[in-house]
Amino acid sequence: MDFDVIVIGGGHAGLAFARLLESLCAPRRPGLSIAVLDAAPAAAAVLPAEVGLRVVAVSPGSRTILERCGAWPLLPAGRIGPYRRMVVWHHLGAADGARSLGFDAAEAGVEELGYIIENEALRSALWHAPGSAVTLLPGIRPEAVQVGADEACLRLEDGRPLRSRLVVGADGHSSWLRQAMGVGVHEHPYGQHAVVAHLASARPHRATAWQRFLADGPLALLPLADGRVSLVWSCPSARAHELLAMDEEAFGEAVGNASGRVLGSLRPTTPRAAFELVARQAVRCTGQRFALIGDAAHRIHPLAGQGVNLGFRDVAVLAQQLAEHLRVPGADPGDAVVLRAFERSRRWENAAVSRAMTLLNAGFASPIPGLATAAGLGLGVVDHLDVLKRRLAAFAMGRQGEVPAWVRDDGGRRGPDHP
Repeated sequence: MDFDVIVIGGGHAGLAFARLLESLCAPRRPGLSIAVLDAAPAAAAVLPAEVGLRVVAVSPGSRTILERCGAWPLLPAGRIGPYRRMVVWHHLGAADGARSLGFDAAEAGVEELGYIIENEALRSALWHAPGSAVTLLPGIRPEAVQVGADEACLRLEDGRPLRSRLVVGADGHSSWLRQAMGVGVHEHPYGQHAVVAHLASARPHRATAWQRFLADGPLALLPLADGRVSLVWSCPSARAHELLAMDEEAFGEAVGNASGRVLGSLRPTTPRAAFELVARQAVRCTGQRFALIGDAAHRIHPLAGQGVNLGFRDVAVLAQQLAEHLRVPGADPGDAVVLRAFERSRRWENAAVSRAMTLLNAGFASPIPGLATAAGLGLGVVDHLDVLKRRLAAFAMGRQGEVPAWVRDDGGRRGPDHP
């Protein structure tokens, strides 16, 4: 057998799973061998000076997972944008009005609500994290896969075979493994694109994540470590193309108007990009000797910034369940009972979060008279329901739900009122 586990996809979920499985198994399964195949080149050890356009909101729960992976200490402090406040409001009201909802780290008794980190910085830290059980194979694509009672065999594009007991697909929303294993998807196109850019603001962002629900989609201004904000504007595709075509002055003015001037005037500092928004849920995420995690299993609307964190929760649950199983000498990593347990653990939460994001996006942008207004007023109602508000914050911070106990217990960073 070439490897015990082969991971297809060297993005956040794939690398984190490989690193975490090694960390959890190291004391009792020292001979474990894991390979990560990635079509992309190896991650650079030194990041470019300019902050990348694609960023993610990492929850405190995901930070705990990254610490256990050995990746968090490798993230440059100057590339981590912590946010201590979150303000969500409806376009018919003000950011501090009756149609707004606010979360504050100090009120929750925690240090931060989350962290804005660029994609490449996170991948680099995971790629270069310490460990001896993980073999990284960049620039390699699989061509075919066959699974049998005792092993899975991959054939690479160069003709080489690789065998393992378990294949984990972490190869993104167009997952090759998902398609190769004949797994279908439930898909919901939003008819929107997300426009992304970084901008300098006249007023400081005050370590706050700002999100305004507009009539045709949400706009977020996320705090970067260098004082700028990262824009994620989800809007109808035609509007997105208009925004991409504007000159810098007109684009800055459009973002300023759409954000209600909450940070004053805004000046673009980077080129713009846009990507299509589609919700996608795999019909199943396990089968004979394979499992799907992260975007290969589910893709959701970015309005709450939970996509990458759902992927890290997949990582934590599958790695924990495998590590417990592998304590038994000679245990099979591709055991069907373990894979079915992972499916049960993650299916409901992933589907529920996806549906919730779809409903939120539809509710705030609904053409039905009164529905969008009611949704806006609902933000203000939730803002005054302390128990519900605390539970929403706990889930957003990755401290509730189907995750291992060590993810919920963050070594003292969570607040005393945490459920």
